[in-house]
Amino acid sequence: MLVERSEILIKAGSEEAFDAAMRERGVPLLQSVPGVKWVKFGRGVENPDKFIILVEWKTMDAHTAFGSSPARPKLHEVIAPHSRGGAMEHFNLS
Repeated sequence: MLVERSEILIKAGSEEAFDAAMRERGVPLLQSVPGVKWVKFGRGVENPDKFIILVEWKTMDAHTAFGSSPARPKLHEVIAPHSRGGAMEHFNLS
């Protein structure tokens, strides 16, 4: 199982708009990408300007293919206006 963990730091004052955009557009978009098994999205409790996106991919190849798919720039359009940075990691889970 390949799980991608993305932490996104959101610009002050943009947290609610980002949350709504991800729930309305970002999560459904990710769920529609070939090779995605599931998507989880949430907001930090201690740091409410930090959000997490967890995605389980069927394979690393599916994740790699997403990078050149039409869905990638659409997801960027949802995230970029609100983001002030972040980090992404991938984990092989058993």
